[in-house]
Amino acid sequence: MINLILLTGFLGAGKTTLLKSILGTFSDKRIGVIVNEFGTINIDAVHLKRDGIKMAELDNGSIFCACIKEDFLSALVSMSSTGIDFLFVEASGLADPSSIQQILRTIENKTISNLDYRGAICVIDADSYLGLAEVFPALINQVAYSSAIILNKADLVDKKRLDIIKSVITQINPDALQHVASFCNVDIKRIIEDLQCNDRDSVASTNTFESRPHTYTLTAEEVLPLAQLKQFLEIISVSAYRIKGFSNTDKGSMEINIVGQNVKIIPWEGAAEGTQIVIISSVGIKMLSVIVSELDCGLKNKLHF
Repeated sequence: MINLILLTGFLGAGKTTLLKSILGTFSDKRIGVIVNEFGTINIDAVHLKRDGIKMAELDNGSIFCACIKEDFLSALVSMSSTGIDFLFVEASGLADPSSIQQILRTIENKTISNLDYRGAICVIDADSYLGLAEVFPALINQVAYSSAIILNKADLVDKKRLDIIKSVITQINPDALQHVASFCNVDIKRIIEDLQCNDRDSVASTNTFESRPHTYTLTAEEVLPLAQLKQFLEIISVSAYRIKGFSNTDKGSMEINIVGQNVKIIPWEGAAEGTQIVIISSVGIKMLSVIVSELDCGLKNKLHF
């Protein structure tokens, strides 16, 4: 029997931070991880790869959308034959997990070891959730189909705002246990031990080809000037939900982590294999226009699609 746990949450809410904590906490267990990204390059997987971890990377769509759902089913069946104790699935930021039970039913006779779905843990960005949930139905469904909710980045909001978020979450899902945190610093072992599967009826996911966010990938082989790269990223971040990746710069290897206009470019402990930057946006052609325009201003012929 394999314990299956789903991790959901909007872009940049802290899912990968939580998963890194989980891998450290359960280092004595045999672990499998499925990492799902909307972009064509799986940036989060770079953070998570380590010896002894069985990993599958599913890119270019949501695992709950027809675009790559078959790949998700195949990954689940494949993981069931690896002898692991726990399987953690990190869903993409706009994933709508409301069809998870239906998905699992379709493979229950195909797995080698049974998958015991323990439930979903949803990570919420306390600083931005209320506004985003008005725009994206998937964020409401992430909460509705969760068994535990981590109200992350609580240090960025005051008590009044936090109380409002708690109330909204309770209205959506009164049964889910709520945990307030910063940097996903929670007793994750206890949370997982206490998980009880949400028995809400499975319905069709809102993830469709039409609702997919627009993603762009920029790469470079040569070393980039950090000052120009930072200026470029700060400008285009206004039109992006999320920007992340790695870059080789004249100041060393850098990790890029941008949520909204909160731009973080910090030294990366490993050596980046060239520059790979994933940009996630809903504004489509406008975003493409912004990128091209800003590349022309400073990084033309250095960064490219």
